[in-house]
Amino acid sequence: MRITLLSAALLATGIASAATPVDGWYTSVFGGYTYVPDNVSNYTFGVYLHNSSFDEGYNVGGRVGYQSNPLRYEAEYTFLHASNRYYKINAIGQTGVSGYSQANLLMANVYYDTPEMLPGIAPFLGMGLGYAYIQNSLNSSGPFGYTTFDMSDNAFAYQGTVGLNYNFSENYAVSLAYRYVSTTSLDNLGNRFQAHVANVGAIYRFDRGNYK
Repeated sequence: MRITLLSAALLATGIASAATPVDGWYTSVFGGYTYVPDNVSNYTFGVYLHNSSFDEGYNVGGRVGYQSNPLRYEAEYTFLHASNRYYKINAIGQTGVSGYSQANLLMANVYYDTPEMLPGIAPFLGMGLGYAYIQNSLNSSGPFGYTTFDMSDNAFAYQGTVGLNYNFSENYAVSLAYRYVSTTSLDNLGNRFQAHVANVGAIYRFDRGNYK
């Protein structure tokens, strides 16, 4: 009974502390988990690089935006990184593998904030278009001896986002989001770059005068 009463009290406190966010300019920082699928299919001078796979990676970044309920408009920078764990050269799996796949993304985003499903908790949907600078480094120590391949590409990028904001005060919020990121085809890597991104973020809203 005491646990039930305590849980109810905490829930009531959380709901009471939730607030309607202000419209206006805001900024946020974020970070989290990144999964990068195979993105290499390169054939050059008789050497075919393919079947790359990567360890679980990370992402960090920041945003500046303007909120005008129910829409938000945003400029975003994201850095993604995942370490290489396997790839093939001419259908032969490599050993002693190291390296990475990483991306710098500059995106322009638009979000739609749906009505709150609980006090202070608002789901959102978003999409973004922008620029990606991709870098891959594939290194191994066998069976061909030490090999290293460094590749980079520039590409048009796009993304889709779904998430939740918890507006615990008029000017502060935390977010939880999933993004799918992709580019157009990359000449040097051979495949498009893709990433599945999950992150948490902290939001600060500057304008204290304009309310939803």
